Amino acid sequence: MLNQNSTIVFIDDDCIFCNFWGKYILKNDRSDSILISPSTSNIFKEIKKQFNQFPNPKETIILYHNGQIYSKSQAVIKISLLMKNWQSIISLSYIIPNFIRDFIYDTISRNRKSIMMDSCVIDELKSKDKYVI
Repeated sequence: MLNQNSTIVFIDDDCIFCNFWGKYILKNDRSDSILISPSTSNIFKEIKKQFNQFPNPKETIILYHNGQIYSKSQAVIKISLLMKNWQSIISLSYIIPNFIRDFIYDTISRNRKSIMMDSCVIDELKSKDKYVI
């Protein structure tokens, strides 16, 4: 099932905000090619071994696509393009310098646990076919 060409989004599975977006990606992925995996999975551990430097999954969403790693705003933009849906309009944010995009990403990331506290989607996400461990 998984190979060098797999597309996997790694999320912090303890974070309701991250799980919400994982569920959103699966629901709206018209390419039907994106998998979601927790950062505690064996798949994550195996892929992490392939890279000298690897982003901290507690601080950023991580996209593994065609053997490359994307994180922070680059991951968000790339995921939006891969979804082959209206969300690809997010790719226009490439015109914004990366340090500004990542500053905005980091601000949201630091506050993510206080942004979404009342709706638990973790168990719902784990029941999806494209949630891989």
